[in-house]
Amino acid sequence: MRKSDSINKMEFRKERMTALVKDVAASFLKSKSRPGILISATRVDMSKDFKNATVFVTVFPEKTENEVLIGLREKNWELRNYAKGRLKIKFLPSFRFELDKGEKARQRMQVILNEKE
Repeated sequence: MRKSDSINKMEFRKERMTALVKDVAASFLKSKSRPGILISATRVDMSKDFKNATVFVTVFPEKTENEVLIGLREKNWELRNYAKGRLKIKFLPSFRFELDKGEKARQRMQVILNEKE
């Protein structure tokens, strides 16, 4: 086996694991959302050893972002228990929630571009 094949396999595994974790996190967020608040998992960053996963979220309405983020950080263990039954992997990662500022910037740029047209 060539070194490039090994690297490609590792990248594929990481992409697949990231997609699985994102799906589970999105399902968890859907089950925990309150009426009038939309929480969406936009992306997941996994560490190289798969022991840590950062779930990036967007929250609507924006004025509830801090409150929702604090609540999600307190529910880390709930996501871990939720994922335990849904992810068939050897080691379950530790989860962390962060606001996706990149998505927010992209949305602002889209509004600005639409206004100029």
